[in-house]
Amino acid sequence: MPLTDKEIRAFKPGEKRVRKADGHGLFLEIAPTGSKVFRYTYRFGGKQRTIVVGDYPATSLADARIKQGEFKRMLRDGIDPKEEPVVEEEPEEPAGPTWGQIAKDYLMLRQRSGAAPRTMQKLMRQVEVTIDAYGDRQITDISAEDILAVVNPIAERGHVENAHEIRTRFSQVFRYAGARGLVEHDPSSMTIGAMIKRQRGEFAGVTDPKDVGQLMRKLYEYREDNIIVGAALLLSAYLFPRNSELRGMRWAEVDWKTGLWSIPGDRMKMKRDHLVPLPKQAQGILRDIQQYDFGSELVFPSPRDPRRTLSEVTLNHALRRCGYDHDTHVHHGFRTTASTNLNEMGWNSDWIEAQLAHVSTNKVRASYNKAKYLEGRTEMMQAYADWLDARCAEAN
Repeated sequence: MPLTDKEIRAFKPGEKRVRKADGHGLFLEIAPTGSKVFRYTYRFGGKQRTIVVGDYPATSLADARIKQGEFKRMLRDGIDPKEEPVVEEEPEEPAGPTWGQIAKDYLMLRQRSGAAPRTMQKLMRQVEVTIDAYGDRQITDISAEDILAVVNPIAERGHVENAHEIRTRFSQVFRYAGARGLVEHDPSSMTIGAMIKRQRGEFAGVTDPKDVGQLMRKLYEYREDNIIVGAALLLSAYLFPRNSELRGMRWAEVDWKTGLWSIPGDRMKMKRDHLVPLPKQAQGILRDIQQYDFGSELVFPSPRDPRRTLSEVTLNHALRRCGYDHDTHVHHGFRTTASTNLNEMGWNSDWIEAQLAHVSTNKVRASYNKAKYLEGRTEMMQAYADWLDARCAEAN
């Protein structure tokens, strides 16, 4: 059966090159990278030969069939199409920069910005996947469907996390291009819903910027009904601490002068002291609730007993009342939200991991210092809080 455009768009790449026949020597070849090329096979001088007709979708199915007809006429006239190309005019220069050019510029920027060698190695490896697929394409011609054609086959082979990280690289390059005025939107932002979900166990968290904006709007609305629990949820979004770390927060741990929250090691998962830079939004929330005198050293005391913390289920129950079930967003999911978007925003991965209080398995880097990367983390936390506010404003 002849091919159709709908079939061609739906074809997914596999681990090896796949050929789909259209008939009479014309076929479509799908590479593992997702690229699709029309080719024409024929016999000339007793030998079988193959010639490239054109890349899809730049060369449509209709165009490929027209060229097939021209090749047939040449063969009838005794001319080998491979020796005498039908298209004689010079190819047009791209109307804009290619994906490969912009992706390499982005990598250079990250390197000049002081990204750690290990971070750069991972970035270069993953960005190279995108360049292999679309390096010669104009950046404005790359669609959400094109991105899915690269990342979904990777996920289907069992490398779900790597597929999502490569989607993040697409997003980072598009955001970089947008800042330079080369593109008007990031098509990768529309691909999350069409990808296999990351395996995050029970810790579900929204990550799409539009969904994050809706979440922030609902948290602010919830605070109007419950000032204390609402404030705790907002601080969870801005600071993304673990549940027990936030519920045990004490006023004595807040240094207003330096804008830091110092969490003692006995409340930390890894039993090490941890510093959390407080962006201006978090400081404002804390000052709002400081005016309420509960007669407690705790920032979020239990309403039944000011000497005790909030129940460990209180914050997740509040999220349920905001409309988020356990498969969509839980309290620990604020860490997923922050980690995903901070990485997509291009922040230093070492700063992100330090802020999440993750401990590296590398013995050299595991010599933890609670003030490590503090200056960079302070800048990052304020930028992330501003980003959350911007998404919230867009959701109104």
